[in-house]
Amino acid sequence: MRVLPLLLLTGCIAGMGYSTIDQVTNAAREFNNDVRWGRYDQASIHVPKDERQRFVDRRTALEEELEIADYELVTIDVDKKKETASARVDYTWTLKTRGIVEKTTTRQSWERRDGQWVMATETRVKGSPLILFDEPAKKNK
Repeated sequence: MRVLPLLLLTGCIAGMGYSTIDQVTNAAREFNNDVRWGRYDQASIHVPKDERQRFVDRRTALEEELEIADYELVTIDVDKKKETASARVDYTWTLKTRGIVEKTTTRQSWERRDGQWVMATETRVKGSPLILFDEPAKKNK
């Protein structure tokens, strides 16, 4: 009879793994929180390896000027089959020399690469432009 409790315990431990939505949500929260507080080296672990230095350089260049007052991770939509996700993030920020509070909404594209969730692209959806975010593609008329 000791086998049954052991099997039940093993099943419970195996069920403690994070779901896909939990994994990408945790990665997105870590990333955005690190960006919010200027911890760009830490945030860069959630960026594709070949983009990490560019990511850190772009943000470090503005660190004396830019202050991100807050962010909100509004939504995350996951495509489990493709191992991709899309997150909407609202930023409240200011450039210290201007002193005007700005708001920008971005769409972050997340992908699972080598077992890790990375933020592949971040594009401004609405609000004030900021050099850190890609601009939406222009529509041809």
